[in-house]
Amino acid sequence: MDRVTIFLALQLIVSGYAFMRGGAPERLTAVALAGAFLLTLGLQSSMSARFVHVEFGILAVDIGLFGVLVALALYADRWWTLWVAAMQGLGAGAHLIKAIDSETIRVVYAILAAAWGYPIILLLLIGTVRHQRRKMQGGDLDWSTQAMRNQQRQVAGDHNI
Repeated sequence: MDRVTIFLALQLIVSGYAFMRGGAPERLTAVALAGAFLLTLGLQSSMSARFVHVEFGILAVDIGLFGVLVALALYADRWWTLWVAAMQGLGAGAHLIKAIDSETIRVVYAILAAAWGYPIILLLLIGTVRHQRRKMQGGDLDWSTQAMRNQQRQVAGDHNI
């Protein structure tokens, strides 16, 4: 099996588990990661041209995913979402490196852009298992109560948050 097939299998297994057994942050992360992977497959260059220049299609997907993960990290009552957002930011930053220095070796660019996917999947798995354990012990809040209070105050018109 090649690395893309292995990654796809891991992604589908972990995202499926997170979607079925996780709380709202786990489910949203699973959908976002799976969607980003599928979009990346459709937008990436042909094998001979891949990572020779900045992959603008993948860059757009990575930045969009980064935005979703940062929003989750800000509102979710989970520690792992912070790490996932940071790792995705590093992966998206690989495109900036290639844009700054077009002489960056394509293998280095590819590794910097893609390598963060494996620890992100691992953190989603750990977060889902942890959610299940906390749920069995009596409950696990999906969203930060402070973030929700601030959101309610903002909707009510209190802009002094």
